[in-house]
Amino acid sequence: MIIFKGARSAVCVAAIFAGSTAFADVTAQQVWDNWKDQMDLYGEGGVTIGSEAMSGSTLTVTDLVIQMSDPEASITATLDEIQLTEMGDGTVSITMSETYPMAVTLTPTYGDATTLNIVARNQGMSLIVSGTPDVMDYALSVQSYEIALDGIEGDGADEVDINAAAITMTNLAGNYVTRTDTLQRVDYALTVDSIAVAADVREPGGEGMFVMNGALADVTAQAKIALPIDMDMDAPESAFVDGLSIEGGYSFGATNYDFDFNADGEQADGTASIDGGSLTLAMDMDGLLYEGETRGVNVLFNVPSELPFPVEAQLGAYGFAMDVPLSSADEPRDFALSLTIADLTVSNGIWNMIDPGEILPRDAATASFALSGSATPFFDLLDPEQAEAAAMSDVPGELNSLSLDSLKLAIAGALITGDGSFTFDNDDLATFDGFPRPEGALSLNINGVNGLIDKLIQMGILPEEDAMGGRMMLGMFATPVGDDMLTSTIEVNSEGHVLANGQRLR
Repeated sequence: MIIFKGARSAVCVAAIFAGSTAFADVTAQQVWDNWKDQMDLYGEGGVTIGSEAMSGSTLTVTDLVIQMSDPEASITATLDEIQLTEMGDGTVSITMSETYPMAVTLTPTYGDATTLNIVARNQGMSLIVSGTPDVMDYALSVQSYEIALDGIEGDGADEVDINAAAITMTNLAGNYVTRTDTLQRVDYALTVDSIAVAADVREPGGEGMFVMNGALADVTAQAKIALPIDMDMDAPESAFVDGLSIEGGYSFGATNYDFDFNADGEQADGTASIDGGSLTLAMDMDGLLYEGETRGVNVLFNVPSELPFPVEAQLGAYGFAMDVPLSSADEPRDFALSLTIADLTVSNGIWNMIDPGEILPRDAATASFALSGSATPFFDLLDPEQAEAAAMSDVPGELNSLSLDSLKLAIAGALITGDGSFTFDNDDLATFDGFPRPEGALSLNINGVNGLIDKLIQMGILPEEDAMGGRMMLGMFATPVGDDMLTSTIEVNSEGHVLANGQRLR
Protein backbone atom coordinates (compact mmCIF):
# COMPACT_ATOMS: atom_id res chain seq x y z
CA MET A 1 0.00 0.00 0.00
CA ILE A 2 1.30 3.47 -0.86
CA ILE A 3 0.49 4.73 2.64
CA PHE A 4 3.04 2.35 4.16
CA LYS A 5 5.55 3.18 1.45
CA GLY A 6 4.92 6.87 2.08
CA ALA A 7 5.64 6.44 5.77
CA ARG A 8 8.91 4.72 4.99
CA SER A 9 9.65 7.34 2.36
CA ALA A 10 9.32 9.98 5.06
CA VAL A 11 11.86 8.04 7.09
CA CYS A 12 14.26 7.89 4.15
CA VAL A 13 13.83 11.59 3.39
CA ALA A 14 14.32 12.28 7.10
CA ALA A 15 17.60 10.42 6.79
CA ILE A 16 18.58 13.08 4.31
CA PHE A 17 17.57 15.80 6.74
CA ALA A 18 18.27 14.55 10.32
CA GLY A 19 20.75 13.25 13.01
CA SER A 20 23.13 13.92 16.04
CA THR A 21 26.81 13.50 16.92
CA ALA A 22 28.76 10.42 17.99
CA PHE A 23 32.38 9.39 18.54
CA ALA A 24 33.55 7.00 15.84
CA ASP A 25 34.37 7.10 12.14
CA VAL A 26 32.23 6.74 9.05
CA THR A 27 33.19 7.18 5.40
CA ALA A 28 31.19 8.75 2.59
CA GLN A 29 30.75 5.36 0.95
CA GLN A 30 29.48 3.80 4.19
CA VAL A 31 26.90 6.58 4.64
CA TRP A 32 25.74 6.21 1.05
CA ASP A 33 25.53 2.42 1.43
CA ASN A 34 23.37 2.98 4.51
CA TRP A 35 20.98 5.07 2.44
CA LYS A 36 20.84 2.49 -0.29
CA ASP A 37 20.07 -0.25 2.24
CA GLN A 38 17.09 1.78 3.44
CA MET A 39 15.94 2.49 -0.10
CA ASP A 40 15.84 -1.24 -0.88
CA LEU A 41 12.33 -0.97 0.56
CA TYR A 42 11.07 0.33 -2.77
CA GLY A 43 11.94 -2.88 -4.52
CA GLU A 44 13.31 -3.47 -7.97
CA GLY A 45 12.87 -0.34 -10.09
CA GLY A 46 11.74 1.75 -7.12
CA VAL A 47 15.06 3.60 -7.00
CA THR A 48 17.31 4.57 -9.89
CA ILE A 49 20.72 6.27 -9.65
CA GLY A 50 22.32 8.11 -12.53
CA SER A 51 25.92 7.87 -11.30
CA GLU A 52 28.15 7.48 -8.25
CA ALA A 53 31.67 8.91 -8.40
CA MET A 54 34.36 9.36 -5.75
CA SER A 55 36.78 12.25 -6.27
CA GLY A 56 39.22 12.96 -3.47
CA SER A 57 37.22 12.99 -0.23
CA THR A 58 33.83 13.61 -1.90
CA LEU A 59 31.33 11.06 -3.21
CA THR A 60 28.93 12.61 -5.72
CA VAL A 61 25.62 10.95 -6.55
CA THR A 62 23.56 12.29 -9.44
CA ASP A 63 20.02 11.84 -10.70
CA LEU A 64 18.55 9.91 -7.76
CA VAL A 65 14.92 9.03 -8.50
CA ILE A 66 12.56 7.39 -5.98
CA GLN A 67 9.23 6.01 -7.18
CA MET A 68 6.25 4.57 -5.31
CA SER A 69 2.92 3.51 -6.76
CA ASP A 70 -0.28 1.60 -6.29
CA PRO A 71 -3.42 1.44 -8.48
CA GLU A 72 -4.72 4.77 -7.15
CA ALA A 73 -1.62 6.96 -6.88
CA SER A 74 2.06 7.26 -7.66
CA ILE A 75 4.85 9.46 -6.33
CA THR A 76 8.12 10.31 -8.05
CA ALA A 77 10.85 12.35 -6.32
CA THR A 78 14.08 13.42 -8.04
CA LEU A 79 17.34 14.69 -6.53
CA ASP A 80 19.77 16.06 -9.13
CA GLU A 81 22.85 15.82 -6.93
CA ILE A 82 24.00 14.68 -3.51
CA GLN A 83 27.56 15.23 -2.27
CA LEU A 84 28.95 13.31 0.70
CA THR A 85 32.28 14.79 1.88
CA GLU A 86 34.62 13.21 4.42
CA MET A 87 35.63 15.96 6.84
CA GLY A 88 38.85 14.36 8.10
CA ASP A 89 37.57 13.92 11.65
CA GLY A 90 35.56 10.74 11.10
CA THR A 91 32.39 12.58 10.09
CA VAL A 92 30.71 13.09 6.73
CA SER A 93 29.06 16.32 5.58
CA ILE A 94 26.15 16.03 3.17
CA THR A 95 24.98 18.69 0.74
CA MET A 96 22.41 18.41 -1.99
CA SER A 97 20.39 20.33 -4.50
CA GLU A 98 18.55 23.18 -2.80
CA THR A 99 15.52 22.49 -4.99
CA TYR A 100 14.10 19.16 -6.07
CA PRO A 101 10.79 18.18 -7.68
CA MET A 102 8.16 15.62 -6.76
CA ALA A 103 5.21 14.51 -8.88
CA VAL A 104 2.09 13.00 -7.32
CA THR A 105 -0.27 11.40 -9.82
CA LEU A 106 -3.80 10.51 -8.71
CA THR A 107 -5.55 7.93 -10.85
CA PRO A 108 -9.27 7.60 -10.10
CA THR A 109 -11.28 4.53 -10.99
CA TYR A 110 -13.24 6.66 -13.45
CA GLY A 111 -12.01 9.76 -15.25
CA ASP A 112 -8.63 11.13 -16.18
CA ALA A 113 -5.54 11.25 -13.99
CA THR A 114 -4.38 14.40 -12.21
CA THR A 115 -0.72 15.15 -11.53
CA LEU A 116 0.37 17.53 -8.78
CA ASN A 117 3.80 19.00 -9.44
CA ILE A 118 5.47 19.76 -6.11
CA VAL A 119 8.77 21.48 -5.41
CA ALA A 120 10.81 21.14 -2.20
CA ARG A 121 13.30 23.86 -1.30
CA ASN A 122 15.81 24.05 1.53
CA GLN A 123 17.99 26.95 2.65
CA GLY A 124 20.91 26.95 5.07
CA MET A 125 21.00 23.20 5.57
CA SER A 126 23.72 21.53 7.60
CA LEU A 127 23.81 17.73 7.81
CA ILE A 128 26.68 15.93 9.52
CA VAL A 129 26.88 12.15 9.84
CA SER A 130 28.94 10.44 12.53
CA GLY A 131 29.01 7.14 14.34
CA THR A 132 29.91 3.73 12.97
CA PRO A 133 28.83 1.74 9.92
CA ASP A 134 26.38 -0.12 12.20
CA VAL A 135 25.00 2.93 14.05
CA MET A 136 24.88 6.12 12.02
CA ASP A 137 23.95 9.39 13.64
CA TYR A 138 22.75 12.35 11.53
CA ALA A 139 22.83 15.91 12.93
CA LEU A 140 20.50 18.37 11.20
CA SER A 141 19.84 22.07 11.08
CA VAL A 142 17.92 23.86 8.33
CA GLN A 143 17.06 27.55 8.24
CA SER A 144 14.04 27.01 5.99
CA TYR A 145 12.37 24.06 4.30
CA GLU A 146 9.42 24.60 1.94
CA ILE A 147 7.11 22.23 0.10
CA ALA A 148 5.09 24.06 -2.55
CA LEU A 149 2.56 23.07 -5.18
CA ASP A 150 4.04 24.30 -8.44
CA GLY A 151 1.25 23.33 -10.80
CA ILE A 152 -1.41 20.82 -11.84
CA GLU A 153 -1.57 18.75 -15.00
CA GLY A 154 -4.36 16.62 -16.39
CA ASP A 155 -7.93 16.55 -15.09
CA GLY A 156 -8.84 19.81 -13.32
CA ALA A 157 -5.75 21.72 -14.46
CA ASP A 158 -7.83 24.35 -16.28
CA GLU A 159 -10.23 24.86 -13.37
CA VAL A 160 -7.90 26.70 -10.97
CA ASP A 161 -5.14 29.28 -10.92
CA ILE A 162 -2.68 28.56 -8.12
CA ASN A 163 -1.14 31.74 -6.73
CA ALA A 164 0.17 30.02 -3.62
CA ALA A 165 0.03 26.59 -2.02
CA ALA A 166 2.93 25.94 0.32
CA ILE A 167 4.05 24.73 3.72
CA THR A 168 7.18 26.42 5.07
CA MET A 169 9.11 25.23 8.13
CA THR A 170 11.56 27.59 9.82
CA ASN A 171 14.60 26.65 11.92
CA LEU A 172 14.49 22.87 11.91
CA ALA A 173 16.89 21.00 14.14
CA GLY A 174 17.15 17.45 15.33
CA ASN A 175 18.72 14.06 15.07
CA TYR A 176 18.17 10.82 13.24
CA VAL A 177 19.88 7.54 14.17
CA THR A 178 19.83 4.31 12.16
CA ARG A 179 21.00 0.89 13.31
CA THR A 180 20.37 -2.71 12.38
CA ASP A 181 20.16 -5.87 14.47
CA THR A 182 17.39 -8.36 13.82
CA LEU A 183 15.37 -5.33 12.65
CA GLN A 184 16.09 -2.04 10.96
CA ARG A 185 15.73 0.65 13.63
CA VAL A 186 15.25 4.38 13.24
CA ASP A 187 15.10 6.90 16.10
CA TYR A 188 14.51 10.58 15.43
CA ALA A 189 13.72 13.80 17.25
CA LEU A 190 12.93 17.07 15.53
CA THR A 191 12.08 20.62 16.57
CA VAL A 192 10.66 23.36 14.35
CA ASP A 193 10.33 26.97 15.48
CA SER A 194 7.34 27.61 13.23
CA ILE A 195 5.33 26.19 10.36
CA ALA A 196 3.50 28.49 7.96
CA VAL A 197 0.73 27.29 5.65
CA ALA A 198 -0.44 29.43 2.75
CA ALA A 199 -2.97 28.81 -0.03
CA ASP A 200 -4.40 31.13 -2.67
CA VAL A 201 -6.39 29.36 -5.37
CA ARG A 202 -8.64 31.22 -7.83
CA GLU A 203 -11.19 30.35 -10.49
CA PRO A 204 -9.88 31.50 -13.89
CA GLY A 205 -12.08 34.33 -15.15
CA GLY A 206 -14.53 33.95 -12.26
CA GLU A 207 -15.14 34.96 -8.65
CA GLY A 208 -14.40 31.59 -7.13
CA MET A 209 -11.49 31.54 -4.71
CA PHE A 210 -9.98 29.93 -1.66
CA VAL A 211 -7.43 31.79 0.45
CA MET A 212 -6.01 30.41 3.68
CA ASN A 213 -3.10 31.30 5.93
CA GLY A 214 -1.97 29.47 9.04
CA ALA A 215 0.90 29.35 11.49
CA LEU A 216 2.00 26.80 14.10
CA ALA A 217 4.68 27.54 16.70
CA ASP A 218 7.00 25.33 18.75
CA VAL A 219 6.50 22.06 16.89
CA THR A 220 8.26 18.91 18.06
CA ALA A 221 8.18 15.38 16.66
CA GLN A 222 9.87 12.19 17.77
CA ALA A 223 9.67 8.50 17.03
CA LYS A 224 11.30 5.12 17.50
CA ILE A 225 10.54 2.79 14.59
CA ALA A 226 11.55 -0.83 14.09
CA LEU A 227 11.09 -2.27 10.62
CA PRO A 228 11.45 -5.89 9.48
CA ILE A 229 14.49 -6.39 7.30
CA ASP A 230 13.37 -6.92 3.68
CA MET A 231 9.89 -5.76 4.64
CA ASP A 232 7.40 -6.63 1.90
CA MET A 233 5.53 -3.40 1.16
CA ASP A 234 3.18 -5.28 -1.17
CA ALA A 235 1.94 -7.22 1.87
CA PRO A 236 2.08 -4.67 4.73
CA GLU A 237 -0.61 -6.48 6.69
CA SER A 238 2.01 -8.99 7.87
CA ALA A 239 4.54 -6.37 8.98
CA PHE A 240 3.60 -6.41 12.66
CA VAL A 241 3.95 -10.19 12.78
CA ASP A 242 7.49 -9.72 11.46
CA GLY A 243 8.39 -7.19 14.14
CA LEU A 244 7.15 -3.76 13.02
CA SER A 245 6.73 -1.36 15.93
CA ILE A 246 6.12 2.38 16.14
CA GLU A 247 6.45 4.68 19.14
CA GLY A 248 6.31 8.44 18.80
CA GLY A 249 4.24 11.57 18.56
CA TYR A 250 4.26 15.32 18.20
CA SER A 251 3.36 18.49 20.03
CA PHE A 252 2.65 22.06 18.96
CA GLY A 253 2.15 25.45 20.53
CA ALA A 254 0.12 28.50 19.57
CA THR A 255 -1.69 27.98 16.24
CA ASN A 256 -3.68 30.45 14.14
CA TYR A 257 -5.62 30.13 10.90
CA ASP A 258 -7.74 32.40 8.74
CA PHE A 259 -9.61 31.54 5.56
CA ASP A 260 -11.88 33.06 2.92
CA PHE A 261 -13.63 31.19 0.13
CA ASN A 262 -16.21 31.75 -2.55
CA ALA A 263 -17.49 28.77 -4.54
CA ASP A 264 -20.60 28.63 -6.72
CA GLY A 265 -21.89 31.80 -5.10
CA GLU A 266 -21.42 30.50 -1.56
CA GLN A 267 -19.09 32.69 0.48
CA ALA A 268 -17.58 32.14 3.92
CA ASP A 269 -14.67 33.42 5.95
CA GLY A 270 -13.33 32.88 9.41
CA THR A 271 -10.51 32.50 11.87
CA ALA A 272 -9.39 29.85 14.33
CA SER A 273 -6.79 29.66 17.07
CA ILE A 274 -5.47 26.91 19.33
CA ASP A 275 -3.29 27.29 22.42
CA GLY A 276 -1.52 23.97 21.80
CA GLY A 277 -1.81 20.22 21.66
CA SER A 278 -0.08 16.88 21.33
CA LEU A 279 -0.50 13.35 20.03
CA THR A 280 1.15 10.08 21.10
CA LEU A 281 1.10 6.75 19.27
CA ALA A 282 2.64 3.42 20.20
CA MET A 283 1.77 0.26 18.30
CA ASP A 284 3.25 -3.19 17.96
CA MET A 285 2.09 -6.79 17.87
CA ASP A 286 1.26 -6.60 21.56
CA GLY A 287 -0.95 -3.53 21.79
CA LEU A 288 -2.01 -0.03 20.79
CA LEU A 289 -1.70 3.26 22.67
CA TYR A 290 -3.24 6.29 20.99
CA GLU A 291 -3.88 9.53 22.83
CA GLY A 292 -4.02 13.22 22.13
CA GLU A 293 -5.23 16.58 23.37
CA THR A 294 -5.99 20.03 22.02
CA ARG A 295 -6.27 23.05 24.29
CA GLY A 296 -7.83 26.48 24.00
CA VAL A 297 -9.76 26.30 20.73
CA ASN A 298 -11.43 29.48 19.45
CA VAL A 299 -13.40 29.57 16.20
CA LEU A 300 -15.17 32.42 14.42
CA PHE A 301 -16.68 32.18 10.94
CA ASN A 302 -19.26 33.90 8.77
CA VAL A 303 -21.58 32.27 6.24
CA PRO A 304 -23.74 35.21 5.07
CA SER A 305 -25.86 33.16 2.69
CA GLU A 306 -26.84 30.75 5.48
CA LEU A 307 -26.68 32.69 8.75
CA PRO A 308 -27.22 36.40 9.41
CA PHE A 309 -24.76 36.38 12.32
CA PRO A 310 -21.20 35.19 12.90
CA VAL A 311 -20.72 31.76 14.46
CA GLU A 312 -18.41 31.73 17.46
CA ALA A 313 -17.35 28.80 19.62
CA GLN A 314 -14.73 28.15 22.27
CA LEU A 315 -13.51 24.84 23.62
CA GLY A 316 -11.36 24.64 26.71
CA ALA A 317 -9.95 21.22 25.89
CA TYR A 318 -10.51 18.16 23.75
CA GLY A 319 -8.75 14.91 24.55
CA PHE A 320 -8.92 11.19 23.95
CA ALA A 321 -6.96 8.11 24.95
CA MET A 322 -7.08 4.45 23.99
CA ASP A 323 -4.81 1.75 25.37
CA VAL A 324 -5.81 -1.75 24.26
CA PRO A 325 -4.14 -5.18 24.01
CA LEU A 326 -3.90 -6.71 20.54
CA SER A 327 -2.27 -10.08 21.22
CA SER A 328 -3.64 -13.27 22.73
CA ALA A 329 -3.07 -13.96 26.43
CA ASP A 330 -3.66 -16.64 29.03
CA GLU A 331 -4.37 -14.05 31.74
CA PRO A 332 -6.47 -10.86 31.77
CA ARG A 333 -4.80 -7.77 30.32
CA ASP A 334 -5.59 -4.15 31.12
CA PHE A 335 -7.27 -1.69 28.76
CA ALA A 336 -8.43 1.93 29.01
CA LEU A 337 -10.55 4.36 27.02
CA SER A 338 -11.35 8.01 27.69
CA LEU A 339 -12.81 11.07 25.98
CA THR A 340 -13.04 14.69 27.14
CA ILE A 341 -14.85 17.66 25.61
CA ALA A 342 -14.45 20.38 28.23
CA ASP A 343 -15.86 23.90 28.58
CA LEU A 344 -17.62 24.24 25.24
CA THR A 345 -19.34 27.58 24.69
CA VAL A 346 -21.09 28.97 21.61
CA SER A 347 -22.21 32.46 20.65
CA ASN A 348 -25.62 33.87 21.51
CA GLY A 349 -26.57 33.77 17.85
CA ILE A 350 -26.50 29.98 17.93
CA TRP A 351 -28.26 29.82 21.30
CA ASN A 352 -31.01 32.17 20.06
CA MET A 353 -31.83 29.77 17.25
CA ILE A 354 -33.00 27.17 19.76
CA ASP A 355 -33.73 29.39 22.79
CA PRO A 356 -34.78 32.88 21.67
CA GLY A 357 -36.41 33.53 25.05
CA GLU A 358 -33.13 32.87 26.89
CA ILE A 359 -34.79 30.33 29.14
CA LEU A 360 -31.86 27.92 29.37
CA PRO A 361 -28.66 28.70 31.27
CA ARG A 362 -25.86 29.29 28.79
CA ASP A 363 -23.07 27.84 30.90
CA ALA A 364 -20.11 26.07 29.33
CA ALA A 365 -20.87 22.43 28.50
CA THR A 366 -18.64 19.48 29.35
CA ALA A 367 -18.87 15.80 28.43
CA SER A 368 -16.21 13.37 29.62
CA PHE A 369 -15.76 9.77 30.63
CA ALA A 370 -12.92 7.41 31.49
CA LEU A 371 -13.21 3.62 31.33
CA SER A 372 -10.71 0.99 32.36
CA GLY A 373 -10.82 -2.75 32.76
CA SER A 374 -9.28 -6.06 31.85
CA ALA A 375 -9.89 -8.57 29.09
CA THR A 376 -8.40 -11.82 27.82
CA PRO A 377 -7.96 -11.81 24.01
CA PHE A 378 -7.95 -15.24 22.36
CA PHE A 379 -6.30 -14.08 19.11
CA ASP A 380 -3.39 -12.00 17.82
CA LEU A 381 -5.44 -9.33 16.10
CA LEU A 382 -2.56 -8.03 13.92
CA ASP A 383 -1.89 -11.47 12.49
CA PRO A 384 -3.99 -11.58 9.29
CA GLU A 385 -4.87 -15.26 9.69
CA GLN A 386 -5.80 -14.92 13.36
CA ALA A 387 -7.72 -11.68 12.70
CA GLU A 388 -9.85 -13.56 10.18
CA ALA A 389 -10.39 -16.36 12.67
CA ALA A 390 -11.37 -13.81 15.34
CA ALA A 391 -13.94 -12.28 13.00
CA MET A 392 -15.48 -15.72 12.45
CA SER A 393 -15.36 -16.65 16.14
CA ASP A 394 -18.41 -16.40 18.38
CA VAL A 395 -16.23 -15.32 21.33
CA PRO A 396 -12.93 -13.63 20.33
CA GLY A 397 -12.06 -13.03 23.98
CA GLU A 398 -13.31 -12.56 27.52
CA LEU A 399 -14.28 -9.38 29.31
CA ASN A 400 -13.04 -9.78 32.87
CA SER A 401 -13.67 -6.40 34.50
CA LEU A 402 -14.93 -2.93 33.62
CA SER A 403 -14.77 0.31 35.60
CA LEU A 404 -16.32 3.69 34.96
CA ASP A 405 -13.55 5.70 36.56
CA SER A 406 -15.26 9.03 35.94
CA LEU A 407 -18.29 10.48 34.20
CA LYS A 408 -19.27 14.11 33.81
CA LEU A 409 -22.08 15.56 31.72
CA ALA A 410 -22.78 19.26 32.26
CA ILE A 411 -25.13 21.26 30.04
CA ALA A 412 -27.77 23.96 30.44
CA GLY A 413 -27.61 23.91 34.22
CA ALA A 414 -27.82 20.12 34.63
CA LEU A 415 -24.96 17.99 35.92
CA ILE A 416 -24.53 14.21 36.00
CA THR A 417 -21.46 12.60 37.56
CA GLY A 418 -20.75 8.98 38.34
CA ASP A 419 -18.39 6.08 38.79
CA GLY A 420 -18.53 2.35 39.36
CA SER A 421 -17.00 -1.01 38.60
CA PHE A 422 -18.02 -4.55 37.67
CA THR A 423 -16.37 -7.94 37.36
CA PHE A 424 -17.63 -10.60 34.94
CA ASP A 425 -18.03 -14.34 35.45
CA ASN A 426 -17.33 -15.88 32.04
CA ASP A 427 -18.30 -19.33 33.34
CA ASP A 428 -21.87 -18.12 33.85
CA LEU A 429 -23.42 -17.33 30.47
CA ALA A 430 -26.93 -18.39 31.47
CA THR A 431 -28.01 -15.74 33.96
CA PHE A 432 -27.84 -12.90 31.41
CA ASP A 433 -28.68 -14.87 28.24
CA GLY A 434 -25.22 -15.56 26.85
CA PHE A 435 -23.49 -12.55 28.41
CA PRO A 436 -20.96 -13.11 31.24
CA ARG A 437 -22.64 -12.45 34.58
CA PRO A 438 -21.61 -9.03 36.01
CA GLU A 439 -21.17 -8.21 39.67
CA GLY A 440 -20.65 -4.70 40.99
CA ALA A 441 -22.27 -1.29 41.30
CA LEU A 442 -22.64 2.02 39.45
CA SER A 443 -23.25 5.26 41.38
CA LEU A 444 -24.68 8.43 39.81
CA ASN A 445 -25.30 11.96 41.08
CA ILE A 446 -27.96 13.83 39.11
CA ASN A 447 -28.39 17.53 39.76
CA GLY A 448 -30.62 20.07 38.02
CA VAL A 449 -32.30 17.59 35.66
CA ASN A 450 -35.86 18.33 36.79
CA GLY A 451 -35.18 22.03 36.33
CA LEU A 452 -33.89 21.35 32.82
CA ILE A 453 -37.02 19.31 32.05
CA ASP A 454 -39.22 22.22 33.24
CA LYS A 455 -37.37 24.64 30.97
CA LEU A 456 -37.66 22.31 27.96
CA ILE A 457 -41.41 22.08 28.57
CA GLN A 458 -41.61 25.89 28.81
CA MET A 459 -39.76 26.17 25.48
CA GLY A 460 -42.17 23.72 23.84
CA ILE A 461 -39.36 21.31 22.96
CA LEU A 462 -40.50 18.55 25.33
CA PRO A 463 -44.21 17.62 25.54
CA GLU A 464 -45.64 17.41 29.06
CA GLU A 465 -46.65 13.75 28.67
CA ASP A 466 -43.14 12.75 27.57
CA ALA A 467 -41.66 14.66 30.48
CA MET A 468 -43.95 12.78 32.85
CA GLY A 469 -42.57 9.47 31.63
CA GLY A 470 -39.02 10.72 32.12
CA ARG A 471 -39.75 11.86 35.67
CA MET A 472 -41.29 8.47 36.46
CA MET A 473 -38.13 6.74 35.26
CA LEU A 474 -36.04 9.02 37.45
CA GLY A 475 -38.31 8.18 40.38
CA MET A 476 -37.74 4.46 39.82
CA PHE A 477 -33.96 4.64 39.60
CA ALA A 478 -33.01 7.68 41.71
CA THR A 479 -33.48 8.94 45.25
CA PRO A 480 -33.96 12.66 46.14
CA VAL A 481 -31.24 14.02 48.46
CA GLY A 482 -31.81 17.77 48.11
CA ASP A 483 -33.35 20.49 45.98
CA ASP A 484 -33.35 18.96 42.47
CA MET A 485 -30.53 16.66 43.60
CA LEU A 486 -30.79 12.92 43.03
CA THR A 487 -28.56 9.92 43.57
CA SER A 488 -28.80 6.47 42.05
CA THR A 489 -26.95 3.25 42.75
CA ILE A 490 -27.43 0.40 40.28
CA GLU A 491 -26.11 -2.88 41.62
CA VAL A 492 -25.79 -6.42 40.30
CA ASN A 493 -25.15 -8.92 43.09
CA SER A 494 -23.55 -12.35 43.08
CA GLU A 495 -26.93 -14.01 42.50
CA GLY A 496 -27.55 -12.00 39.31
CA HIS A 497 -30.15 -9.73 40.91
CA VAL A 498 -30.32 -6.15 39.61
CA LEU A 499 -31.09 -3.55 42.25
CA ALA A 500 -31.69 0.20 42.09
CA ASN A 501 -31.10 1.94 45.40
CA GLY A 502 -31.64 -1.36 47.18
CA GLN A 503 -34.89 -2.23 45.38
CA ARG A 504 -34.79 -5.30 43.21
CA LEU A 505 -35.59 -4.73 39.52
CA ARG A 506 -34.62 -8.20 38.25
